[in-house]
Amino acid sequence: MFVASHTPSRSTLAQASSFQQSIVGCLGCSPTALQNDHFLVSILMLFIWHVAVGQSHAPEASRAPARSVSKLKPMELDAKYTIQIPDYFMVGRISGQIAAVPIYFFNAPPPHYTRIQASISPYAGVISIDKESGKIKLPLAADDGTPLTNYFTISGNRDVYYGWSVVDNAYECTANSKCPLAWPPESRYTTRYAFAVFDKPNNSIVEFTGSHDGPSKKVTEFEGDGKLLRNTIVPSLTSIRQSQ
Repeated sequence: MFVASHTPSRSTLAQASSFQQSIVGCLGCSPTALQNDHFLVSILMLFIWHVAVGQSHAPEASRAPARSVSKLKPMELDAKYTIQIPDYFMVGRISGQIAAVPIYFFNAPPPHYTRIQASISPYAGVISIDKESGKIKLPLAADDGTPLTNYFTISGNRDVYYGWSVVDNAYECTANSKCPLAWPPESRYTTRYAFAVFDKPNNSIVEFTGSHDGPSKKVTEFEGDGKLLRNTIVPSLTSIRQSQ
């Protein structure tokens, strides 16, 4: 379950920080109970989205583009996988008392910025396989509803299914705001990217999400978080069990 957020103002940052402290656990926390409480997690993540948006007004200024990645550091996901992330990333995890599955989010100090999140879910349900190609039938939807429409292959001959959706921020209105909103043209559209690895041998589905703000709703390439995920983080996904 993942959420992309818009550029927050100082006041909304304070609200988000206060709320985040009440639900986020340390990296050592493990998910307990509430195994079927996906709806609660959805509501909490939606709340974070609306706090960051500020609900009734556009951001004060557009955010500076992220710098190129120079150094990487390893990170574990639920003691099952490792990934490589930029060394300036700070990692948080939604408390196991709230989330039914491990959900990680990443923060970065200015001038860097990220909305990247990652989760690990049990490999469950009916996943249709194309008999001719042996690949998963597309399209299908990620946990956040983003349509997955294509795939690429990473090490270990594992397929990563990916896709994106675009939001027009000027029409993300509420009952208390005029519509359309007076949104800055340079960040009017938010592209939300999703990547999923269906790891049946490890009984897991690993998902990543991120986003990018821009002036156009037309997506021609990976940008922002999407580029970092596609080129660096997702290809580095390694199973701890297989690497031992």
